[in-house]
Amino acid sequence: MSNHLFLIGVNEYQYQNNLSSSVKDCVDFKDVLLEKFDFEEQKVYEIYNENATNKKIQDAFRGYIKQLTEDDSLIIYYSGHGEYDDISNTGYWVTHEGSDYTSYLPNYLIVNFINYMKCKHVFLISDACFSNSLLLNGTFKKPIEYLEKQSRWALTSAYNEAKDSDDVSNTLFCETMLEFLELTDKDFRVTELIEFVKSKFEINEFQAPQGAPLQINSHKGGEFIFKIQSPNDNRKFKGYNDLSKILKFYKRNAQFNEIETYEDRTQKIGYSLFREVDSVLKKFAYYLYLYDGANQTKTLIHLRENHSVIFKEKNLIIFITSEKGQKNKEIRKKNIHDKFKPLNIFYIEEFIKEHCTPKFETDTESKYLNISNFVLPPFKSNDKDIKINGVFNEWFESIEKPIFVIKGTGGIGKTTIAQYLADNLLEENPDLYVLFIDSVQIKDSLLKNKKSGSINIYHFYEALLDTYDNNEEKLSEELFKINLDAGNILIIIDGLDEVISKISNFSVDEFIESIKTFSNELGHAKVIITCRTYFWNLTDLNSNYFNVVELEPFNETRARELFNISFNNDIKKTNKAIQIASEFKYPSSTEEKEYIYHPYVLDIIQTIINSEKEDIQLTESDLTSNYLSNKIKTDFIIYRVCQREKIRVGQIEVDKQIEFFINFSVNNRGIIRIADLKSVIEESIGQRIDINNVEAFKSHPFLKVNDQSIVFRYDFLTDLFKSIYISRHITYNNNNTFETKIDRKFIDIIIESCWYGSAFNNDVLSRVQQWTDNEFLLIYDIKNQVQNSNDVEVMIKRKFLANLFNLSLTINHSFKDNNIESNSAILYSMFEKNKDYIEFLSVINLNSDRPVRFNFSDKSIVDGYFDNYNDFAKCTFNERTQFINCTILNIKLNHSTNGLAKNQFIDCSFDSIFDTSFELKETGIEGYNESLKTFLNQFFKLFFSNGRIGRQWEHKVIAPRYSGVNKLRIDYNSFIKLLRKQNVLTVSVEQGKNKFAINDNAKESIIKFTKDGTVDNIILGLYNSLKK
Repeated sequence: MSNHLFLIGVNEYQYQNNLSSSVKDCVDFKDVLLEKFDFEEQKVYEIYNENATNKKIQDAFRGYIKQLTEDDSLIIYYSGHGEYDDISNTGYWVTHEGSDYTSYLPNYLIVNFINYMKCKHVFLISDACFSNSLLLNGTFKKPIEYLEKQSRWALTSAYNEAKDSDDVSNTLFCETMLEFLELTDKDFRVTELIEFVKSKFEINEFQAPQGAPLQINSHKGGEFIFKIQSPNDNRKFKGYNDLSKILKFYKRNAQFNEIETYEDRTQKIGYSLFREVDSVLKKFAYYLYLYDGANQTKTLIHLRENHSVIFKEKNLIIFITSEKGQKNKEIRKKNIHDKFKPLNIFYIEEFIKEHCTPKFETDTESKYLNISNFVLPPFKSNDKDIKINGVFNEWFESIEKPIFVIKGTGGIGKTTIAQYLADNLLEENPDLYVLFIDSVQIKDSLLKNKKSGSINIYHFYEALLDTYDNNEEKLSEELFKINLDAGNILIIIDGLDEVISKISNFSVDEFIESIKTFSNELGHAKVIITCRTYFWNLTDLNSNYFNVVELEPFNETRARELFNISFNNDIKKTNKAIQIASEFKYPSSTEEKEYIYHPYVLDIIQTIINSEKEDIQLTESDLTSNYLSNKIKTDFIIYRVCQREKIRVGQIEVDKQIEFFINFSVNNRGIIRIADLKSVIEESIGQRIDINNVEAFKSHPFLKVNDQSIVFRYDFLTDLFKSIYISRHITYNNNNTFETKIDRKFIDIIIESCWYGSAFNNDVLSRVQQWTDNEFLLIYDIKNQVQNSNDVEVMIKRKFLANLFNLSLTINHSFKDNNIESNSAILYSMFEKNKDYIEFLSVINLNSDRPVRFNFSDKSIVDGYFDNYNDFAKCTFNERTQFINCTILNIKLNHSTNGLAKNQFIDCSFDSIFDTSFELKETGIEGYNESLKTFLNQFFKLFFSNGRIGRQWEHKVIAPRYSGVNKLRIDYNSFIKLLRKQNVLTVSVEQGKNKFAINDNAKESIIKFTKDGTVDNIILGLYNSLKK
């Protein structure tokens, strides 16, 4: 169903007096319909001035008779002269060339045209003298019949004369209609508009508009309904707290004073008003931000009544907020400009970019995705018909949903789809500034520059510029935040799992929260994150402000589509590719019979076939390798690809290729200069190599050439070959083909990657086929090599031994139960120097959903190092346990920790957390309860003012004073969360800041508790939760 709009406006006449406002009335009427209601630009037909001839108007009516269908509706708006002939009792529209009644357009002909139209509804608006002659009195139907029944209505401006206006204003008739259209916030019927217009002219003696059905058979009692396409109610009524900041960025040395920020949510009146004082020119300039969702007309009236000066000096600048996906942005600006008549008007997002921010250097020529065989990947969805770009576009057009997460396994195509989506956005939004942040490349910079506290989105931006030595273009954190919030910057963080796995204590939750914080004003920030499923699934995040899609492997249909595109529909090549791919297919699940294909394998296969000159010969062979396992699917694929290279181009043996890839990963971090390729290969395999083999490596399916360097085609290969390297050091076999010498690269990999629970540890685990005393001896030998080395710093030794221990525990938990006996046995085998004497034990970042506990009874732990081991207090101790010259950090005891006293820690170093824990432990339960009571009493007193319990600002009162009452070192965020969970505290947001209040149901309990110490169920519930 389409809504059509036919506009006829005549200011200029050949034989009549010219008018001033007819064309403007038509244009303004059109603009408000296009901006707010269900009308489209391509369904509008306009005839103005010299084009508004009798013939052209009649031709247009004839065209509508042929064109319109039973599902269409038509609005006709005529604004111009009208005439009435008393002799023939006929009214007329006066066309541009009309000289008398013989050349005017008579009403009966207009009505006749309308009668023959097949459309559902016609609504004729005629703003002309004597236009009421079109009408008769009508009857009204029930609301359910309005849209269903056919209708032919008209609204006319006058019995006799209709008043003109000047060339910058609308006629009173048109102004009244526009007022109704702009003020309404819901769908409405034609009769509602008619009644509103009539009511505005009730006391007007000179003009009396009328509305009723036309006198024709095609009127069946229905009514056209104006439907709002983007209701104002769908936009939040919201101000902008950063206005003063952007004004300062605009003119850094100017003086700006805030005159008023006004909110009336009932009337939807909202604005922020600033004044710029120019002391040299002795002039003022005014800057007005109109709230998103504000009623423009009511806000204008309020401003005229309270701040009329801003309209007199002609120095008013207005800021408004654009909506995602907004059409007709210029029309909206024009409508506001016509009302407020400012010096200038800006969408605030564009003003920030154009007038507050240095110009971004953007490359408009190149694309992120430079492949010719792209196929949209499948992803998990309940809707089989929806495509990933549809999900993405819906997210991009949304407000206050800043994050789009693309997750999947390594090599599934996360980077590729992110690049594809970015290219599509840039094609539609060429001015968008895109930052593509490769986590692998910026990881070292993040580590180097990491300050205390959590890593936020700005730190990623800093690391990107630092990596490319581009700091002269760096935005300040405040300016970066304002641009991100405004949607001027699109950020793509590729491979967040690299940061998660390589930077210890990196908090995904806090990082995601920082993105939300950076987008808390306009809410237009957009950040795409790619991450391996394993790591993303470890988080437990609220998905209200982000979308998550998980990419899936290809089925055969999708694989054939990819190959058809790759080979330009060469069926022979496609069939050969499918034949190879069938060797690498695997079931989609244990229950289903459909097979699926990993995209990177398909990509490798198409690369192989495109580079072949001879027919493919498939060679069947078992996997025979000292490095690869036939029990690991990825190893099998790697072996087959390397074996194929050996057969196809005479490449070196498979294991020699693997040795190069291991050295490439371990000693070169997966990147070398092309000029060094030959020497690195020879160093890896311990023999000279033919130049042809060197050249063949440049086209190896696992490698790609970037300018003057060579890198892995797939990022996960670096970690995969590192895991092979590590597993060989801890694996014993009868041929003694295992590594024994430990170098600094081995130490670095263990420190970087082998923290407890890491994916890397699981990769190594998958390669360990046995876990016997022989493996324990290897681990013990490795441990002693590093511990006794004079070339390794003490703290490096600590971190290495801790992660070697973490890796050993990971493997141990796969072969044996995670219990205190099994865990203690492996600890003793590694660190027990002699019976009951444990030396140089290092336990760092050992945390798990299932507690990892040890038995320290009767043991003396000497020179130990414990940091961030949450289950320390759950271990077993007795009175003979001693810690001598140990360091203990980020560990908290609890009251259930038995068998430990402070005098059992001899010459040890603690942090304040551990020290405080002992103080609380030694005070006993009664003392702790008393301390809790004092803490709660003092905290709740923060809410009392003038003898009453009231609301308090978090940033002004509660947060700053919390440390003063928190002698027990109870985490602030956890405590506030507890209060909210137990319905003691409510949080509201006002002016962009949190305001705390005690729940009504808890006020009486808290008043009694603070006055006389009365403890009821509410206070007791807090007690018990805090004691846990």
